[in-house]
Amino acid sequence: MSESQGSVLIVTKSGGSDATRLGEDIARWLSLRGVGSVVVEHPLPPARIDVSRFRENCMLVLVLGGDGTFISVAGDVVDWQVPVLGINHGRVGFLAEVLPEDWETALERFFSSDLDISMRTVFDYEVQRGNGIVARGVAINDLVISRGMVARIIAMDIGQKGQWIKNLRADGLIISTSTGSTAYNVSAGGPLVHPELSVMCVTPVCPFLNGIRPMVLPAEKPLVIDIVEASGDVYLTEDGRVPYPLNSGYRVTVTKHRNELMLARIYSNTFFQKLRSKGFLTE
Repeated sequence: MSESQGSVLIVTKSGGSDATRLGEDIARWLSLRGVGSVVVEHPLPPARIDVSRFRENCMLVLVLGGDGTFISVAGDVVDWQVPVLGINHGRVGFLAEVLPEDWETALERFFSSDLDISMRTVFDYEVQRGNGIVARGVAINDLVISRGMVARIIAMDIGQKGQWIKNLRADGLIISTSTGSTAYNVSAGGPLVHPELSVMCVTPVCPFLNGIRPMVLPAEKPLVIDIVEASGDVYLTEDGRVPYPLNSGYRVTVTKHRNELMLARIYSNTFFQKLRSKGFLTE
């Protein structure tokens, strides 16, 4: 291997001394093999890191942290179309799934073209007020429409391809990717979905006097959510980050992102194994 092949971006979680040390160890390991790298520390949430200047010649992104750090970085590099490999220095490890002691094995497999790549659907979203777009972004895990501190129900209309569910009244709504189905979605009673399916999981949160069940919809068709009535504070949250305030008359449109996330991992076909290890499946 040589530096001409490209470089590796190593992002470590904020305040993670162990992750920082490991990042430096990995950089030295790469240097001895003629591969360039750069180590940067992710700031404390809700701040985000600007990694755009590292895009040129990048062939791999390593994230040393938990799933939260992984999601934040993945959303910024999804259009680079390079593998993103998470080395778990957090608690859950659904996305940052490689154990710290396995990092060398993972990198050897990458340079031997033997690292499994799982392609994951990502969402774009826009918030429209009147005729103008007031917010937009990318979601790796989910988008959540939720009420604020005051316990008041939100009235919404949901539409896809000209078909509408009118006057859904609930505490909120979760629109998750298949990757994010194991997060807030399943906690609210939504379905577990294989992470490589190209779908939208739509799960109402505590629907009121509605017989609406969680739904799995094709991601190729835009999903529209109109806020019909918001008698209290209502927010849109992207991947658990800083909420954006919504109000009556606002429209949220969710579409499939033009590129998929290239999630790298040591082993393939680990979905059921993960569900067992995280307590979703018991035998």
